[in-house]
Amino acid sequence: MTIYSFWIFDKHCNCIFNREWTLSSDSSSGTTNSKQNSETAKLLYGLIYSLRNITQKLSNTESGNKNDIRTISTGKYRVHTYCTATGLWFVLLTDFFQQSYLQVLQHIYSHIYVKYVSHNLLLPYDLTENQPILMRGQGTRKITNRHFIAALESFLSPIVE
Repeated sequence: MTIYSFWIFDKHCNCIFNREWTLSSDSSSGTTNSKQNSETAKLLYGLIYSLRNITQKLSNTESGNKNDIRTISTGKYRVHTYCTATGLWFVLLTDFFQQSYLQVLQHIYSHIYVKYVSHNLLLPYDLTENQPILMRGQGTRKITNRHFIAALESFLSPIVE
């Protein structure tokens, strides 16, 4: 039950927050907001986006059932995803043995993100709203709210091994 990293992507495919844990024995180790423009963030979002589009095209839309990607598994890792109505993607990269972190991601969104980011009047709703379309994703603002980071750390630290 190990968490390796946590990511938040906005509706413009930008990584607006990430947290990685380097030592499984120390939940305070690792980095925060260090990989917004890295290839890892782009590849992770591209994987989720592509698989989501494939499942939507293959799903039966006549019955009204929505077919969403919630978990992607490999031989050693599992990617847990939660997409909000506003287009935010909450992503956890964990070990293979944990089946579902959907409730954890929903709790992070509804109790932590909404409280400290959405209700923060000093932070714009869209972190790329003042950038030209061609410049989006290059130097995107990130979530640096210390209360959000502290609440996220306190919620996830018992889960990180």
